[in-house]
Amino acid sequence: MRVSNSLMVFAVAASLAAGAATLRAEIIDRILAVVDGAIIMQSDLAVAVRLGLVPSGGADATSAALDRLIERQLMLSEVDRYAPPEPAAAEIDRRVADLRARAGTEFERVLLLGGIGLEQLRREVRDDLRIEAYLQQRFGTAEPSGDETRQRAGTINEWLTGLRRRANISVLPR
Repeated sequence: MRVSNSLMVFAVAASLAAGAATLRAEIIDRILAVVDGAIIMQSDLAVAVRLGLVPSGGADATSAALDRLIERQLMLSEVDRYAPPEPAAAEIDRRVADLRARAGTEFERVLLLGGIGLEQLRREVRDDLRIEAYLQQRFGTAEPSGDETRQRAGTINEWLTGLRRRANISVLPR
C-alpha cells in the first residue's frame, strides 16, 4: 500500500510538472522606456503607431517610433514647467475626429487593444496641442520657405539634444 501511494504521488507530481512546462506566459504589455520616471509602454507605442501619431515606416520603425515618444515625453516635461495656455476644446475635438477618420473602422479596436479610452486619447491630443503651442511660442512658427523651416527644425533638435542630456532615460532591451 505504501509503495502504491508513493507511485501515485510521483505520477501526479510528474503530470503537474509536465503540464506546467507546456504552459506559456503571455506578455500583455511591457515597459519599453522610462523618461525621468514617466513610463512608456509597448501599448503606448502600438496606439501611437496605429493612429499615425509617430512614424511607422523605415528600417527600424519601432526604434524610430519609440524615439519619437521619448522626445514627446521630454517636451511634455518642459511644457509642464512653463504651462502654455490650454487648447480649445473644439481643437481637441477636431484632432480626435481626424484620428477617428484616419483609423476608420479600426478606431475603437485600436483604443481597446491599447487599453485606453476616448478620454485618455483626448488628454494625449491635448498634450500634443500644448507641445505645439510651446514650440510655436519658443521657436516661432514654421515658415513655408525651406531655409527657415530647416533652421527652425535644427534649433528644435539642438534643444531636444539638451533635454536628452539632462534627462534620465532608460530604454529597456526588447
